[in-house]
Amino acid sequence: MNPVLLIVTAVLAACLYLVGLALDLFWLKLLTKPWLVVALAVAVWRHAGSGAGRRIAWGLLAGAVGDVCLALPNAFLPGMIAFAIGHGLYVAAFLQWSRTPGLALLAPVTIFAGTGLWLMLPGAGALTLPLAVYVLVIGAMIWRAAACALEPQADALIRWGPLAGAILFGFSDMLIGIHRFAQPLPGAAFAIILTYWAGQTLFAATAIRRKA
Repeated sequence: MNPVLLIVTAVLAACLYLVGLALDLFWLKLLTKPWLVVALAVAVWRHAGSGAGRRIAWGLLAGAVGDVCLALPNAFLPGMIAFAIGHGLYVAAFLQWSRTPGLALLAPVTIFAGTGLWLMLPGAGALTLPLAVYVLVIGAMIWRAAACALEPQADALIRWGPLAGAILFGFSDMLIGIHRFAQPLPGAAFAIILTYWAGQTLFAATAIRRKA
């Protein structure tokens, strides 16, 4: 696909999704939600080379599958599984970008994950175990993204892009969990999708900049 057409299609789909969100139009939301992330995956696949870049592309596609699942009724668990697979692929990519252990980074990540579990698990019901596993997986993703920031890179995007993307993604997931399992948050849907898109975009941009 022509790069300009790809960008235009992705932006149009994102705008239409926000319209569907504002008007609560189920089919418009379902049909438009995944396309921005799919476009990011295509861009990464084309420009990021092999290895870690391809893992980022596959992770983005897993996220697009998760997007569709979360837009459907009674498909929350498959959505969690799809996103967990995506996070696992991101962990593999970040490990290729940085082998720095970053053990000190586990402390804030543990606090984040522990806070999320404390808030969400009491209302998780049958999803208690899958939710706990998912929080551990996203915690691992944030940890390895943070380790990338310890690499002495001159390029700010290469160094900080994964961490910023992971924080935004983690914040989005935390909002989803609190909204679903703890306390409904009016208007949270817009914050959830915008921070999620921003996080995925940073992952894609970092992969393209690295070209590896």
